[in-house]
Amino acid sequence: MSKVALVYDRLTPDEVEILIAAEEQGVGIVPLFVKDPTRVFLRDEDAAAFNVAINRCESKGRALRVSAVLESQYGKRVVNPSRVEALCASKLETLNLWVKHGVDVPKWVYIPFASKEKETGWEKNVADKVEGGLSFPLVLKPTQGSWGKGVVKVGSRKAFLKAVHEAQPSSINPDGVFAQEYIAKPGFDLRILCFKKPYQEPRYLCCIARVTRTKAEFRTNTHLGGLPVGIDIPLFPGIMAEASRAAGLLLDPSDAAIVALDAMPVLEGEDEADAVYRLVRRCVRRFDAVRAFVRENEVRRYLRWKPTLEQLFSEYRASACYLSLKEKIEEVLQVSWVKWHEVNSRFDYAVNTRNATQVNPAHTYVELCRELI
Repeated sequence: MSKVALVYDRLTPDEVEILIAAEEQGVGIVPLFVKDPTRVFLRDEDAAAFNVAINRCESKGRALRVSAVLESQYGKRVVNPSRVEALCASKLETLNLWVKHGVDVPKWVYIPFASKEKETGWEKNVADKVEGGLSFPLVLKPTQGSWGKGVVKVGSRKAFLKAVHEAQPSSINPDGVFAQEYIAKPGFDLRILCFKKPYQEPRYLCCIARVTRTKAEFRTNTHLGGLPVGIDIPLFPGIMAEASRAAGLLLDPSDAAIVALDAMPVLEGEDEADAVYRLVRRCVRRFDAVRAFVRENEVRRYLRWKPTLEQLFSEYRASACYLSLKEKIEEVLQVSWVKWHEVNSRFDYAVNTRNATQVNPAHTYVELCRELI
């Protein structure tokens, strides 16, 4: 029987869910823990045991190398392919591709680090270029970051000059200064998962709204405290179609892949944030009970605390405050459009997305592999 390799550099609940889904679907798994994919990390017997691999490496650099090595040196099919990993790893490449094909994205300005040591008054020149295309406040982002790391809102030229002066090439921002238009969210953004089987069109899988707790925190990442709310995107066919198209632009016809797109709702002349935050305040206590439970148990084996997590999430989803918040978010989406700002190849889902939407992406990972076997 052909098996599927699960390649990882840290075993999280997401990878455990894939192991569970594979067992349920009768698919054999070859676990491959990897730290340095530039070396030969496969024994001959392991390489012969599988044709397809799921790449779940958390490190973006490692994920890129793993997919490339598996494809070029071992001739394996990978979910996701190395070209998709590379596109998802670079906000610049993703945005340039989307703009080329008419996808609505926030405005941005990018200045490479290459000229920093060569130009006199580099910081001032960068500020002038940015102000030529954007206005304050704006958002500074690393070009290859994730989980909200290094993302800062900058309110003035003075603060911008200070941030640019301190900016240096790093693992999450090797390229340069990336400044993006600040869009005042109505209290939330959207994370939309899409998948694609070989020689089929991309399809929508599920969606959560990631809701900030206050206006002061503009980052919506759930690991920073954002509340996950399952959203029925099929109620909004325009958004669903845009999501599938934006995902499809990253993929080749033969690809099998699953990606998570992040989108910001935009309202013309309306501010619904206060109404959203009033409902958020009522939900925080319930969701904090879930977060506290996860923090208390995250070092224990996931299978031991998974049933209690699901019960806590079920109570959270059934609460009146959650249902009111979900209704309000969907009401806002009826009168808004979205701007797409990034896409993720390796995304977290087992704790929040799976439980908020009651859709398990692990099953999709395994189904995609079965298509390739």
